[in-house]
Amino acid sequence: MDFAQLSRNISQRCYISSLIAFGLLLILTITILHQDARIRKMEQNSEQNRFLSKKSLDDKPDTPKPALGSLYTRWGRTTCPPYSNIVYDGVVGGQHYDSTGGGSNLLCLPNDPIWANFTTDLEVAATIYGSEYQIATYNVKNRLFSFANAKTLHDHNVPCAVCLTRQPAVVMMLPARTQCYAGWTAEYSGYLMTEHNGHKGRHEYVCVDNAPEADPAGYRNDDGTLLYFVQAVCGSLPCPPYVNGQELTCVVCSKY
Repeated sequence: MDFAQLSRNISQRCYISSLIAFGLLLILTITILHQDARIRKMEQNSEQNRFLSKKSLDDKPDTPKPALGSLYTRWGRTTCPPYSNIVYDGVVGGQHYDSTGGGSNLLCLPNDPIWANFTTDLEVAATIYGSEYQIATYNVKNRLFSFANAKTLHDHNVPCAVCLTRQPAVVMMLPARTQCYAGWTAEYSGYLMTEHNGHKGRHEYVCVDNAPEADPAGYRNDDGTLLYFVQAVCGSLPCPPYVNGQELTCVVCSKY
């Protein structure tokens, strides 16, 4: 083979190699462009999906959070009625019946207090006492309470329970009735009680359950805060419908 023939062969091979390289480059370019188009389309679809998802969430009304019920105290009991859950039970506390100062309300003190800083001396400060039923004249002849949960109540400590209605509700204590008005649900009923009107200490009227319990601490006769039945006195209080000397009932009502 002469030199001229060799040169032609080399030129042909180079030409063929160039064509092959160009073809491969063209295929690679087309592939890259195709992949780039697919990626852009996927990004557009993803953006549209995010927009639709956000729009769907924005258009969806807010899901209401479950509302809490209402709190009330069941005086004289350690449990709550069927429509409510118990938060805690305890003992009734308040001001001494012969004190002229201090608090004027009753508290349901929990059975598991937690102390912070304290002293063990009685400094010049306010005080709080336990509470006792004062129903000596009603124990035998004129029983008003149901004694289903206690054989005797006079001078026994008074328990209590703080209750939470299972549904959102408005709660009121309705005096002088044993039944709620239409549209209201009775949580419990009983008798109106408070401090004796001849004592110096004063506190609120509370509705004590019709079947009260006695605190397990038992009979002590330590006095402290005292609970008496409340009797109607005619005059500025219209009679009828009220009756002079008659004990007032009460009922705790909820509106769901």
